[in-house]
Amino acid sequence: MKLKTLSLLVTACAVACGALASGADAATIGGFGARPAHFNPNIPATRAYFIRTVPRGGSFTDEVVVTNTAAKPVTLRVYPVDGLTGATSGVVYGNRGIQLHGAGQWVTPAVPLVTVPGNSQTTVGFTLKVPANATVGQHLAGLALEDVNTGRSGGRFSVTEVLRTVVGIEVAVPGPSLHHLALESFSIAPIQGTTYPSVVVNLANTGTSLCKPRLLVALNGPSGVQRASRQLDTVLPGDSIPYPFVWPNSLAAGSYSANITATGCGPRQVLHGSASLGAKLVNSTVSAADTRPSARGSTIPWWPIALVGFGGIVVGTLFGRRRRGPASS
Repeated sequence: MKLKTLSLLVTACAVACGALASGADAATIGGFGARPAHFNPNIPATRAYFIRTVPRGGSFTDEVVVTNTAAKPVTLRVYPVDGLTGATSGVVYGNRGIQLHGAGQWVTPAVPLVTVPGNSQTTVGFTLKVPANATVGQHLAGLALEDVNTGRSGGRFSVTEVLRTVVGIEVAVPGPSLHHLALESFSIAPIQGTTYPSVVVNLANTGTSLCKPRLLVALNGPSGVQRASRQLDTVLPGDSIPYPFVWPNSLAAGSYSANITATGCGPRQVLHGSASLGAKLVNSTVSAADTRPSARGSTIPWWPIALVGFGGIVVGTLFGRRRRGPASS
């Protein structure tokens, strides 16, 4: 049988796991790591990523410190990337070779490659220039450092590991600030590849600022009213995602109506709608016959969330997300 090859992008958790880190440590993976060379002691998050306010037409130049804790030297590709909203919310970054559409276009590294000797560190510079026609608000880019050497595991499935870390660059373009979220539509569907139920909420950050919405879904169907709430991670301005709200109970076939409320991103938003489900979707953690209403927040096993979350990282990094407008206008 011909072996299948799976290409796997491995990134530091501060990058792949979603929101911009608020901690003070460099993102480290595969023996190398990176952090801002300069930070604001009054803003702890700037130890992990850059936070700058830059007017239209303005620019700044800075450096990242690249460390190598391995005994052997490591050579890294240096390139800019767009900050993206993952399918389950949270921040991910585009892959090398993916066309830049956002603030990644504003970043110019000083060098395309850097070699860091064993057990040492060096600095890599970059310049970010904001276009004269950039939109007001918060924008996110990143400076990626990727090992030029890839590893491959043996066995029936060959896994190619691409090791990289990304230092985020959050840029605020001054102007009137707007916090606003739009709830566009919803549907009921199984998590891909399973019969596990989810309510897919299509939402968009139509404001100018990063935000973390909270969703409350009241679903009225054959078994009465069921409720569940979820705190989402970061949604970037201009981004739209179909958020897969993993449902805590089994859902019988039939007609459903929903009241969906979003808070935490400006004014409270409410969506009323209806959907039909052709076949029962079973939550494997409850009895197949148990579709009783849930009056509290959900208790959900880790695996469907992990499945959707990993899919969000892969989709986010490989293909990017749907933007409602370019980073400049």
